[in-house]
Amino acid sequence: MKAKFIATVLSLSVVTFSAHAVVPKETSVKKKPPVVIHKIDLNSADVSMLTGSVKGIGKKRAEAIIAYRKSHHGFKSLEELADVKGLGQHFMTANRDKLNQVFVINKIE
Repeated sequence: MKAKFIATVLSLSVVTFSAHAVVPKETSVKKKPPVVIHKIDLNSADVSMLTGSVKGIGKKRAEAIIAYRKSHHGFKSLEELADVKGLGQHFMTANRDKLNQVFVINKIE
């Protein structure tokens, strides 16, 4: 009898506590603004813009990209990155999708 009484009291307390649970309001949740990605122009970017723009492009590779750009009067296509010393065709193949997302080539006038 005593066990039934304790069980009843406990079950009532669980129901009471759950009825008083705090449910967060949807209005208190802050939404993040959309991320706007600006592509980097290979024909005008400086070393700091290129460094870290794609995994594998550090300071030395960024400097090599700029040196290639100067000696070839700018990039005509993204595929030319394969000709940059230190990058090569393997880098292009492995990172083609990311490179297309990050870089754009505007013509030099």
